[in-house]
Amino acid sequence: MATTPDNALTTSPSADGRAPAPLWVWLLVLALTALAIYGGYTAASNYQRYYDTETARQALARDKDRLGANVADLKQQLEKADKARTEAENALKQSRADTKTASDQVSDLQGQLSAAQTKIKALEGSTAAAETNAKQAADAKAALEKEVDSLKSKLDEIQAKLDQTLSDLTKARKQSQGQPAESQPAGQPQP
Repeated sequence: MATTPDNALTTSPSADGRAPAPLWVWLLVLALTALAIYGGYTAASNYQRYYDTETARQALARDKDRLGANVADLKQQLEKADKARTEAENALKQSRADTKTASDQVSDLQGQLSAAQTKIKALEGSTAAAETNAKQAADAKAALEKEVDSLKSKLDEIQAKLDQTLSDLTKARKQSQGQPAESQPAGQPQP
């Protein structure tokens, strides 16, 4: 027996003698099928959300590890920068101390030079006065010339030391002005 739209929902016995399923059974099957399809869609949607969430969590974990490594690297760089700044400050202090020592030496040598020049002038004046005395002049002249020569050699030694000290002072000033300008931290005034 063929089903037509008129008799499709009616219950009539089938060819094997059993009656077709009632309408509520078909509706229940249809509802269960719809529920199964909805459950499958929901499961697929939940799986996709879980997958997206897990992917994002893994990306965040990688980013966290990378940021942790960056922080450690920045801490090392900061420690190196602090160490370099401390070394530069110590070098600057040492350079200033060396400059002060050299300046003190220059002052001492200038004092000695001044005293030696005064002595030389006094001895030269004595030599001129001694030449006016004929007999005493010859003996005194030889002694005074020896002393003048001795003082001149001392003066030459003092002058050489003064020149060397001035040269060292100039080098120290150039170093103290050249190096701190490059490695001096911002906010520190130059001497």
